[in-house]
Amino acid sequence: MERQERYICVIGASNWDMFTYCDRIPVIGETIKGTDFKVSFGGKAANQAVQASLLNTKSLGDDVFGNNTLNNFKIRGVSVEHVNIVPGVPSGCASITVDKEGSNNIIIVGGSNDLLGEQDVIEATKTIQNASYLLCQLEVNLKTTLKALSIAKESKCKTILNVSPVTNDTEMLMNMLGCVDILIVNEVELIKLSNDHQVDVENLESVHHGARELLRLHIMVSDVIVTLGAKGCVLVNRLSIDKYQHIKHRDNATMGKPVVDTTGAGDSFIGALAHYLTTSMLPLAESIERACNVAAICVTRYGTQTSYATFLELSPEDQI
Repeated sequence: MERQERYICVIGASNWDMFTYCDRIPVIGETIKGTDFKVSFGGKAANQAVQASLLNTKSLGDDVFGNNTLNNFKIRGVSVEHVNIVPGVPSGCASITVDKEGSNNIIIVGGSNDLLGEQDVIEATKTIQNASYLLCQLEVNLKTTLKALSIAKESKCKTILNVSPVTNDTEMLMNMLGCVDILIVNEVELIKLSNDHQVDVENLESVHHGARELLRLHIMVSDVIVTLGAKGCVLVNRLSIDKYQHIKHRDNATMGKPVVDTTGAGDSFIGALAHYLTTSMLPLAESIERACNVAAICVTRYGTQTSYATFLELSPEDQI
């Protein structure tokens, strides 16, 4: 029997990222002088697809954006079978301010991403259902994302949802989580989704409590991964809900280089995680550790996709 090709399908947004670097992020009403300005390709879905592709996983994007972004995908080995360009509609854009510690704030304008509809997803049904993993975020129309997750759940395709940017539409979110296998949240999203404002992200036991509440609230989710930046991740599995695993990148993953820009690090982690789950079929915890190693590299560089590590830049143990 012919072996079926394993690949990742990504549904979501692609943006132009405009970076302003400065010593500190200004307060409202304040004008300060910046130190640098850069432009990069971005968008959560695009970032995740590109990071997976750079690690030699075949990815498929499903989105609407400009010719330059389309060419960028082709150059980086991401299939554009279901990508369309909408004439007369501007591409999505993200304005990002980064301080000297590498921290950032971001404003996103959806542009053509907002026109990605349910029919676009329906037309990609076969591609979604034959994928090993479907990656979704919340940067495009929520109904579109729900449709994609629903289509995947009708097949053997596993689903990963990154709840960012977090939505106030509780009903829609509940419907989406009914189709999710792996839920990925950061510190802020954990607090909001678990309805537990007592969660202390500096305390791993408290993070575990919040993640456990998420699993109890959303019974279809198998695993919750809480990303904690430099502190790594907390993984809670439904089958061992009273335990948690704290997973960090190796101490030598960054080769001692300082953090300069954390933008897109979460997308790097998710793209790398999907790569390891798809190509190596490693246990989830081991895949998370390797994905942390990959993401640790990108924060030592500037930009989003321009900062992402390629397969050959990884340590031998991570070249899977």
